[in-house]
Amino acid sequence: MYNILVPTDFSEFSDFALQYGTFLAKKNDSNLYILHIVRNEEKYEAAQKKLKAISKLPSLREVKAHIVLEKGNNVSKNINKVAEELEVKLIIMGSNGVSNVEEMILGSNTENVIIKTRFDVLTVKHEMNSQELNTILFPSNFKQEAYNVFESVIKTAKAFNACIHLLKVGKDTPKDRERVNDFVSYFQLEEQGIDYCINILDNSSLELGILNYAMNNDIDLIAIGTHGKGAIKKLLQESTSQNLVRDAFRPVLTMRF
Repeated sequence: MYNILVPTDFSEFSDFALQYGTFLAKKNDSNLYILHIVRNEEKYEAAQKKLKAISKLPSLREVKAHIVLEKGNNVSKNINKVAEELEVKLIIMGSNGVSNVEEMILGSNTENVIIKTRFDVLTVKHEMNSQELNTILFPSNFKQEAYNVFESVIKTAKAFNACIHLLKVGKDTPKDRERVNDFVSYFQLEEQGIDYCINILDNSSLELGILNYAMNNDIDLIAIGTHGKGAIKKLLQESTSQNLVRDAFRPVLTMRF
């Protein structure tokens, strides 16, 4: 059992995050913490009423749901503080675009608290259309850093009996093939009974390569390791490009190396 944190501002996109949080909490028998941060004292009572209404949602009846109401002016800092206090394993955020992600996940000009945290962050932009997770995309260069986060991907794949798509975006060289094969051998994916496939995609843009692959292969979740805000920011920016339809965006799980 582990703790999941879903910050909400009562928007439609926060509702999407709550859908995913409820789904994962049920699947893993986890505690689900629903957090709202009040910036103005006069909004506190109204926020209490909204959180109470959320707590009575039929979808939460089979979930260990907890309501958390905090006061503070710095949203991302407060999210990180609560995550630390609750020792959560996963933070799930709704996003309506890059600007919202920068405020809520990437932080303001002075802070990038959530991305700098030790916790995994799942970013969603759309309503959850399926109660299944059949495919996980793990884009990587498969160097040493990737070994640090892949166990989380394996655990998720086992929990949902999902197929892992191992993707290298760039030149297809013998050295790259060897590196990916060594990665698979190290984690003994076949011995663990994990379904997987290996793909090397020649694309000049890492982010567009990932998103195009996800769209063309019906990927349910993109899981990516990151040092900080750069990777996910580019990924989210590319997802709003005119070159991709709006519904092409998949949930993105960022894991700190």
